Amino acid sequence: MFINLQAAYWVIGILLVLMIILATLTLSMKVNKKRLEKKEKKCLSEFRSYFDYLQLQLDNADRLRPPAKPLRIFEKKVLQKTLLQWVDRLEGIHRQKLLTLCEDIGLISYNRKRLKSPWSIIRIDAAYHLGILRDSESTSELLSMLHQKKFEASIYIIARSIAQTSKDVNEIKSLIQYLVENGKQNSHLIADISKESYLDLRSVYVDFLYESQLELVKVGLIGLQDQVDYHLSEDIHSFLHSKDKEIRILTAKLLTSSMALTKRDVQAYLQFPDWEVRQLFAEWIGNSELKQYAEYLREGVQDLNWMVSRSSAKSLMQLGTRGFEILCELASGNDGDRGREVANEFMEEELKQSIHRFSNLADITEYNQKVYIYQKYFGKSHDYLIKAT
Repeated sequence: MFINLQAAYWVIGILLVLMIILATLTLSMKVNKKRLEKKEKKCLSEFRSYFDYLQLQLDNADRLRPPAKPLRIFEKKVLQKTLLQWVDRLEGIHRQKLLTLCEDIGLISYNRKRLKSPWSIIRIDAAYHLGILRDSESTSELLSMLHQKKFEASIYIIARSIAQTSKDVNEIKSLIQYLVENGKQNSHLIADISKESYLDLRSVYVDFLYESQLELVKVGLIGLQDQVDYHLSEDIHSFLHSKDKEIRILTAKLLTSSMALTKRDVQAYLQFPDWEVRQLFAEWIGNSELKQYAEYLREGVQDLNWMVSRSSAKSLMQLGTRGFEILCELASGNDGDRGREVANEFMEEELKQSIHRFSNLADITEYNQKVYIYQKYFGKSHDYLIKAT
């Protein structure tokens, strides 16, 4: 009994010591954090006039001058944090001027040294900053770092920096293949990383469409999404017959953003087996205000999938008086009861919204046309009818 009691005292004592140590460490970390925040705030206030100078001179042709006095390491860190936020927000000549300034200040050489640190966390942080700084001379070292590391989340930070710094299309292509073959098959993330490159990667994305590895095909389809001015082969349509559902959906997105489609194509895809594809095409018609396809949306409102039905009705609202008339026809039951409730909801909503959109005579005229159409199908005045001249 005595031995057990003594052991309990020892355990309590040890726990108390550990709690005191933990509390001391926590308090110390909080104090240190507050101290650093205060120091950083003071440093930023000292740079205020310099930041004002940079903002005023960004539009001038002259090279931006670095701070007059030599910078300590802490001051470089503080300055880097603000300047790289600007670099991320700006484009073109303004971004290039800031990048040149960062090099003149010594931020590139500072991060290159950190890239050789024995501490992994410092090397990754340096890689991240060298990417934003677009330091092409660091690309080879970043590639070595990529292949030496065990595949984990930090790999994507290094990969993004490679995409930002590389001047070689083939390097980016190899990078994407490496990530696909060794990663967790996150095609959207990998495509997003590749888009950090300032190089034209359209040929790379097209090449990926004909790879046997499905994830590379997906990266290709995602990469081409915003290439609306790029001529794509008619073979793209064949991907809608892929066994992989994601490929079918990505293909539909690509078709609606990057290709001229025939009426036959649109009609076929609005009846596609995957509801996601039907919804994409229904939304595309409304967002693009393609009034010539208004009739095709009639069947969409009656779709058994409520997402497709509502997307089709919403698109009809975007197609002017003809779209509104189709909603009235469906709401009145002329085409049967299927889709009637959805059509009625969106028809009512369109009349409400039309009142609040009045800004010129054309808006009032269109509203009165819709009221006339409403009366034609329902034989009564609507609550939102107003007299406009």
